[in-house]
Amino acid sequence: MKRIFSVLLVMFSLCMTAMVWSQDRFAEIGTRAYQTREHLLIKPQPPDLPDINLPAIHNSEAVFQPVFPISTGEELEEERKKLRRHYELFLRDLAPEMPLFRERTCLTGFNWRVETEADVKNFAGTLAGEGDWEEVSVPHYGPPLGRAVTYYYRTFEVHRLPAEEELLYLCFRGVDYKSTVFVNATCLGFHEGFFAPFEFEISKIVHPGENTLLIKVENDYSTTGSEDDRGNKINGDKIYGATGPGYDEPELGWHHCPPAMGIYQECYLEARSDVHIHDIFVRSLPEQSQAEIWVEVNCLKPYPELVSLMLDIYGQNFQDTALREFRYIPATVYVPGVGDLAKPQDWEQRKLPFEYGVNFVKIPVTLKDFRWWEPDHPWLYQVQIRLYNRDGQLKDTRKQQFGMRSFTMDTVHIPRGNMYMNGKMIRLRGANTMGHLQQSVMRGDEDQLIDDILLAKLCNMNFLRFTQRPVQKEIYEMCDKLGMLNQTDLPLFGSVRRNQFAEAVKQAEEMERLIRSHPSAVMVTYINERFPNAEGKPHRSLAAASEYYRLFCALDQAVLLSNPDRVIKAGDGDYDPPSPGLPDNHCYNLWYNGHGLGVGEFYKGYWQPVKPDWNYGCGEFGTEGLDPLNVMTRYYPDAWLPVDEKDRYNWDPSRISMAQSRRFHYLWYNTPGSIDEWIRTSQDYQAWATKFTTETFRRDPGMVSFAIHLFIDAWPGGWMKSIMDVDRQPKKAYFAYRNALEPLMVSLRSDRRSFYGGEETAVEIWIANDRNDVEKDCRLHYQLEREGKIVFAQSVPARIPVNSSRFQGFIRYTFPEETRRIGYVIRAAILDAQGESVHQNTLDLEVFPEKQDPGCSVFVCGVGGGAAERLVEQAGLQTAPSAKQAHVLLVDAYSRYTENSRQIDRMVREGKVLLFLELPAGDYEIGPTNVRVRKTEMGDYYFVSPETGHRLVEAYKPYDFRFWHNSSRDCITPLLSHTFTAPDWEPVLSSGSSNWVSDEGATMAVAEKAYGDGVIRICEVLLPDHIATNPVAYDFLMKLLEK
Repeated sequence: MKRIFSVLLVMFSLCMTAMVWSQDRFAEIGTRAYQTREHLLIKPQPPDLPDINLPAIHNSEAVFQPVFPISTGEELEEERKKLRRHYELFLRDLAPEMPLFRERTCLTGFNWRVETEADVKNFAGTLAGEGDWEEVSVPHYGPPLGRAVTYYYRTFEVHRLPAEEELLYLCFRGVDYKSTVFVNATCLGFHEGFFAPFEFEISKIVHPGENTLLIKVENDYSTTGSEDDRGNKINGDKIYGATGPGYDEPELGWHHCPPAMGIYQECYLEARSDVHIHDIFVRSLPEQSQAEIWVEVNCLKPYPELVSLMLDIYGQNFQDTALREFRYIPATVYVPGVGDLAKPQDWEQRKLPFEYGVNFVKIPVTLKDFRWWEPDHPWLYQVQIRLYNRDGQLKDTRKQQFGMRSFTMDTVHIPRGNMYMNGKMIRLRGANTMGHLQQSVMRGDEDQLIDDILLAKLCNMNFLRFTQRPVQKEIYEMCDKLGMLNQTDLPLFGSVRRNQFAEAVKQAEEMERLIRSHPSAVMVTYINERFPNAEGKPHRSLAAASEYYRLFCALDQAVLLSNPDRVIKAGDGDYDPPSPGLPDNHCYNLWYNGHGLGVGEFYKGYWQPVKPDWNYGCGEFGTEGLDPLNVMTRYYPDAWLPVDEKDRYNWDPSRISMAQSRRFHYLWYNTPGSIDEWIRTSQDYQAWATKFTTETFRRDPGMVSFAIHLFIDAWPGGWMKSIMDVDRQPKKAYFAYRNALEPLMVSLRSDRRSFYGGEETAVEIWIANDRNDVEKDCRLHYQLEREGKIVFAQSVPARIPVNSSRFQGFIRYTFPEETRRIGYVIRAAILDAQGESVHQNTLDLEVFPEKQDPGCSVFVCGVGGGAAERLVEQAGLQTAPSAKQAHVLLVDAYSRYTENSRQIDRMVREGKVLLFLELPAGDYEIGPTNVRVRKTEMGDYYFVSPETGHRLVEAYKPYDFRFWHNSSRDCITPLLSHTFTAPDWEPVLSSGSSNWVSDEGATMAVAEKAYGDGVIRICEVLLPDHIATNPVAYDFLMKLLEK
């Protein structure tokens, strides 16, 4: 074992140095548990907090007024206009115009069809354009899904053949997925992959006049698998994650997961010189005040050609000439081989003639007093290159924007994984994107593209994850101009087909070549949510960790050969850790219940297992929030909407294709009673969960990168975890995320939220600072408010960390006795030296009257140490010496009931209360009825609903039975692990029986049945360990003991 472990570590080190699906599918992923190599991992622990007790004596000078951040779409629109005006400066192109030596003709109109039997039998007819076609315009994207073939056909005119030393190219910016291209019935070639540009030289194939063009486009099922039209899950060879631009069809296309197909980027003809610039990459080296300009030149002359390059570098969005008419003549020195014979050309310096094909040169230039590219000030340069032949004739020109910046990850010093932008530490705070930016490009809507990126910046994000796919170059260019960092993912998901190993490496190089020139592109990943053992198909895909380490090493080499400075995070959401680089786990524990780690552990400061001595990231987290009503009524199909006014109160989200809210709401909130309530309640919960999760991340100094899932919905009802809808209306979660991402923020934390009079609270106050500077003389103010009136206020110097989080101390306060339930608020603020509020936060608490004695005696019919015995001890219940002398019979072992059922049933009929506690799954005969108990299917729940109308719970608030504190574990723990059904029983607390694919409706968590003069009750709510520190739990127990 030690030897295997050593080999794995060596491979790990090598890799480091080398540096149609439904949403039900994602729910199922979100509840898996993997424990394959956890012995290589450690579980990050909560910090040991120093015993700092902040003063809790009233200081009138410390009182401050609440400042409320923006919370409406109208306010956000005003902020967007201001930010747009600010960034207009960086959108300019002030560089001199370049002469153009290329002539481009865009090809937009095509005839299209799905392959027919005639195409297979008479392909010559297809090449000639015979048969029925549908007219479409490029960009064009959509079905069919799965294994399918479509054809795009058109004619184009060539008015003159290419002149001497001139070529004609047919260019594609992106075709999904496999393309075979024919011009005049001649096959030009083949390309696989949906995101990379490719081209063919066609000078000798075209002729004057009309020419024909046919593109055969092939689709396949993805490597992760997708469903056919019969519902069968089929795996294919398509390298595709689970996101695309989507298409305008509500059942599937709006959800932009199905792997559709088409020519979804530009297609054009371009005339060029036979010696031309193929690509430019500017490798910025700002710490050396240098840049290294990589130029690729295509030479299609039959014999070598001497060329020279003239370089100019200008400020693109500011006035500057950094380099002027720098002539570069490719040359080298012939270096003799070690041990070789002496040759006349040894150490001879010579000019480099460019030979047939691609030629590569690297040109170092010095840039003194340059402007840094930074997110807040994205100053851009533009290199302009002119290509001359041996006779000094100008043959081609090309330009490329670039920024002088560095981005690195420290993989040496502990904790490893800190990231640095221009030598300064940076934490990535952002969002996943799935389709909305791509759709803006496809529709030619540059203004929307700009605004979408600005809306991210207004939300205090500093990076976007281009989730599971590279995107169009226009998006990267705009991110450069607006200072929005981004992470690009190679579109691998789950596992990798063995036969696609080499194709994955090829596409990794294509990905890096697509993004490497962009200063905004700071990191790449290779695979999303990698699973152990190829998800049970090791005969189809790579399965062992050692195989993936080989893949990662190969991918690293492909990427780093194209860009030696690329920061690489091998996996995003790793279900088979460890992987090379920064550990990353996804965490949907407030939606896919039980995913990642428990809510209470998470809130307390634990994290999922990671490699020792490493920081970590969370690439995805989020919850659903339904679209607002105006979006629903404007876009949704009639079948998704209420039929009439009465139906508004029968409506639920199960009518929306792929929506999860109906099935999952049982875990988190009460069942709403109308479409309006569904929208409001779901958005309220989404906002609460967003604040809860984000602030927990901000308090954790090891969490160096996280991204909410999802930012803007590309389509109506497309992916309702988005925090902004398709019309760019912010949901409540947008503002919750914005507030929690304030660079300098105060956060309040308490595992308990409810107390009795006389109890002491110990609320933690934290300050999180994502900046590398500390504003001087800031003070931390805090005040306790009782029903809006200040109990005390205080302030202390704010101990602000540098790019980290820091515990400030405990607010300890003993609550006075109350005669009724009272709401308290702890409000905290960071005030600057001028007394202006920088950030504020609140925490709601409640104080209850003292406990009431039950006034009854109980008799335990259970096992030693069981739920009943523990409950009696923790609640201080009076026990009777016999069942006859007790008012209540507590049963936690069904066998004890069956042994004495006749006597027990008789005592109940005569007026006693029979209370069953925590019955395990099974079928039971209790009293005169049958009861079926089932295990909750989506983990143990943190919520049950009191909205049953039962007299025992009519006085409770809607969310009194949610996120209870566990006194034995000192954190939040689940309160329900089983539900039950029983005919003619009256529900007291309800839940639901649902899973990732079905919803059987409401079930009971607590219910009762009158039996003679007594009553039988079943309580599946986990009361032990919850009654001591949750006044509602104790009060509810007392009610259960009443007759």
